[in-house]
Amino acid sequence: MEIKIAENCGFCFGVKRAVQMALEAADSDRESYTLGPIIHNPQVVGKLADKGVGSVDTLQDIPEGTVIIRSHGVGPAVYEEAKCRDLDVIDATCPHVKKAQRDAASVVEEGMTLVILGEKDHPEVKSINLWSGNKAIIVETEENAKNLPIVEKMGVVVQTTFSQFKFQSIIDILETKSKNLKVFKTICTATQERQSSAVALAKEVDLMIVIGGKNSGNTTRLAEVCRDVGCTTYHIETATELQLAWFKDTQTVGVTAGASTPDWIIKEVIKTMKEFEELLAAESAKAEDLKKGCVVEGTVVQIEDERAYVSIFGLKTEAVLNKSEIAYPAPASAKDVLHDGDEIKAVIMNHIKEDNPVYLSITRLAKDEDWQYVIEAQEKDEPIVCKGIDAIPAGLVVTVKSLRGFIPLSQGDVHFVKSLDSLVNTEFEAKVLEIDEKKNRLVLSRRAVLEVERQAKLEEALKNITVGETYKGIVRKIMPYGAFVDIGGIEGLLHISDISWQKIKKVEDVLTVGQEIEVKLQSFEPETNKLSLSLKALSKSPWDVAEETLHVGDVITGKVVRLVAYGAFVAVNDDIQGLLHISQITKQRNAKVEDYLTRGQDIEVKIISLDKDAKKLGLALTELMESKEVAEEAE
Repeated sequence: MEIKIAENCGFCFGVKRAVQMALEAADSDRESYTLGPIIHNPQVVGKLADKGVGSVDTLQDIPEGTVIIRSHGVGPAVYEEAKCRDLDVIDATCPHVKKAQRDAASVVEEGMTLVILGEKDHPEVKSINLWSGNKAIIVETEENAKNLPIVEKMGVVVQTTFSQFKFQSIIDILETKSKNLKVFKTICTATQERQSSAVALAKEVDLMIVIGGKNSGNTTRLAEVCRDVGCTTYHIETATELQLAWFKDTQTVGVTAGASTPDWIIKEVIKTMKEFEELLAAESAKAEDLKKGCVVEGTVVQIEDERAYVSIFGLKTEAVLNKSEIAYPAPASAKDVLHDGDEIKAVIMNHIKEDNPVYLSITRLAKDEDWQYVIEAQEKDEPIVCKGIDAIPAGLVVTVKSLRGFIPLSQGDVHFVKSLDSLVNTEFEAKVLEIDEKKNRLVLSRRAVLEVERQAKLEEALKNITVGETYKGIVRKIMPYGAFVDIGGIEGLLHISDISWQKIKKVEDVLTVGQEIEVKLQSFEPETNKLSLSLKALSKSPWDVAEETLHVGDVITGKVVRLVAYGAFVAVNDDIQGLLHISQITKQRNAKVEDYLTRGQDIEVKIISLDKDAKKLGLALTELMESKEVAEEAE
């Protein structure tokens, strides 16, 4: 790429003079201010501010010191006000603007209609008009000129930075508006030279870069005249605005700058363009090496719901990254995952051909890296993070980065579970059981990780357990023969016979999974780490209670619950049954119990014996009867 610089560009005499005067004022003992920006270049104005020369909008903003009249000039009233405020005045008005101001005043003095060719809102045009007593007609376009009335005498003054090409076409129109037309061609020679050089260069190159403030009229017109000859043109203020894409497939680039653009900005722009030239040359060389299967890095430049477009160094056009190739599972929208400016790494999916799109895949690249990740994890027996996405009868489908894996139902937990629904949309650790990259097969085990954690908790917990102590626990699993209860990382068996002093048919009638209970550690086998727990041991046995509340000789009421050949069993409360032997019912030989008692009958009995250890309670009925007969005889 060849870079050509316009023969005439950059600071003109008037601008250079104004900036130099402001710099000299910065070195003086008095505070100095410019009335408005001294020139239309933000970077120069900023540098002056750093040196202590600030910009103000009105003289009222200056308490004392020096006011610098900017290159665009001001009206006569400003000089008068500055004198009244006892301000020193440094007049940096461009000499060409001064001449235009004097010419405008002379046109009015001679009684002619004053026309100013220029931008009505430009400070230079305003200052020229002020010297005419604001009596001028401002004409900016051919259409404005056509709308003017015919007058006897007309004088024309021109903004110093006005387009010389537009100037002549407007003058041709104004010649039809007055027989006595006097033209003061006050367009600065530097402006004419810069516009002519820019046009000549624009005709030779593929692209024009125009450097200068966006608020600079002369720079804006340079960009206009370049575009008018059909050259692609970009107007920038600094090198930071340059874009590499502008220079792709460009052979020659022209550079020009407005009259208010300093040399150091022009040099920075040219330096950046040369760096771009080197990048493009390297990119062109890189493009020759790109092919299907290559891993490339790029920048996301545009995103749609279905795809993103990526700028790849070495490719002339943006590559396409479909949402299905961004991540697994595919996102609902590419916008959910990527953002403009994101740097990505991907693999080229297709053969590169002229005018055909280049397709990329992040998932394909990620899969190669992720298979290596799980292989290494298996070799080191290390857990990996996965996420559950779908629970099925046989187990759980998971993702490991970009890979799809499976956890069998038996490997989902340390306990038997009917489903792994609870793991859907959650992240957890698992170990690799089986890998077959060719068949895209990856089998994992969450149980293996939980077993390690369980064993660690078990070893720690075993240090702190004592047989005979009471612990809080959680019911983890219920079996027909009992329940497994977790007491701080250790699971022990609570046998069905140790749940209650009363006989129970099913464990589920008393306990539920997840229920928190207190249990007593009855025994511990260190060799097998087996723990035996008891719930009923936390309460007194019915026979302990009976020993405290029932005594031999007590007369109590009981209910006949069962008849046998040798007597009857009588329930004295919900937990204790005593034997009423046939010999304690009647003294008749070969008597039948059913001749005296019936099941469910309430009777009064006397306790004749109580053996807590043997769990036997002896009852008598006949003694009670004899006692009653004796009592009746006594009466």
